[in-house]
Amino acid sequence: MIYLYTLCLSGGGFRAALFHLGVIRRLIYLDIFKKVKRINSVSGGSIAAGMVMKEYTINGMFNSVEDFDKRVIVPIIDFIQQSPKHNIYKIIPVQKDSKKFEKLLDKYLYNQMLFSELSKDIKWVCYATSLNSMMAWKFSQTSIGDLKTGFTTPGDKDKISFAVSASACFPPLFKPVRFVTEGRVFSHNTRTGSREAVINKHPAKEILLVDGGVYDNLSSESVLRKDSSFIISDSTSMPDIWENNQGTGFEKLKRFIDISLDQNSKLRRRLIFKKLSERQDSILIETAKNLTTYTTEEIPEKPNPTPTERMPVYQVPPYNIERKIGLIRTDLNAFHDLEIQLILWNGAVKLDAAMKRWVPNNIKDEHWYDTPKLNLAEEELLKSVEILNKGKEMRIYREAHKELHFNEELRVNISQKL
Repeated sequence: MIYLYTLCLSGGGFRAALFHLGVIRRLIYLDIFKKVKRINSVSGGSIAAGMVMKEYTINGMFNSVEDFDKRVIVPIIDFIQQSPKHNIYKIIPVQKDSKKFEKLLDKYLYNQMLFSELSKDIKWVCYATSLNSMMAWKFSQTSIGDLKTGFTTPGDKDKISFAVSASACFPPLFKPVRFVTEGRVFSHNTRTGSREAVINKHPAKEILLVDGGVYDNLSSESVLRKDSSFIISDSTSMPDIWENNQGTGFEKLKRFIDISLDQNSKLRRRLIFKKLSERQDSILIETAKNLTTYTTEEIPEKPNPTPTERMPVYQVPPYNIERKIGLIRTDLNAFHDLEIQLILWNGAVKLDAAMKRWVPNNIKDEHWYDTPKLNLAEEELLKSVEILNKGKEMRIYREAHKELHFNEELRVNISQKL
């Protein structure tokens, strides 16, 4: 049976972007990415999705993981290592203009590309949240808008960078992105079944947009509404319990928002789990869950076509590294190359295990016992513990790490490291 997938990429800053790239890289390796016909994304997931769609449009399908590394992962690593926050937060970090982020996205990743120029082979829906309507605002190759405002056709000013900056516009840090409606026609489809569209004659002059994760941080709305196969890649934060450290003023402000987003995600997960129990073709993978969730744990509500004893053996790093990966910060700070390698591996290994456990008929025989390896020496693993312990805290005014590399840059030989 051939499944056509919707791939949902969650928010979570640069950590999310890297986790999702690990997922997509493994989908390419397993020859499953060609079955993805729609990508939903928010925030950090949109950074990754935008680069994937740009490269797919310009140079076609990725013919190997090495090709994907060169065309997508390395440019995003280069962008992350610029530590874009330093070009955005000059004096006061709160409420900075997202235009600076948009310009950096164009400079390093998207090169002014428009939504209307993107290939329609894979539908991409990049989500922001409209403060006007309190709904998900969608950017795609064919339409822009929401259910209350209506939808308009993408034009010659609707850049990928604008949509991604809106999708990642985290409220405490950025001013809302302003989408100007002047000169545009917004229309609704009637609910009576008629194909005739109804024009919105008086849309707001400006639509104020913030992070898509405020409405739905799993970009899961379409799969909950429709009967379709899906892969949800979830890189939302693992709760870090406050004990003696009660956080700075900014951390307290962010904590309020994190609690709200966490509750929203938990409610959505309940609906997603119900969907998963009904479908034998779909999976949810999470940064915050241990690999054993996908290799040995039983989920009573979900059919389990692959018994535990038939699962391949996976390399699990020592020193509680899995949990530490789930605590890595989600800001626009530069990442140490060991963090990058670990996050990419984390996405790849969980996708691999989840597909083999629950959708084994998608896996070719030659790939069954071939699992993602974490190519780190013992010295690098020990260093990783130090790096991960430092790297879980958000830093507004300074870097998390003074040094970003171990021995040599990961990007130089990334295909041999993953």
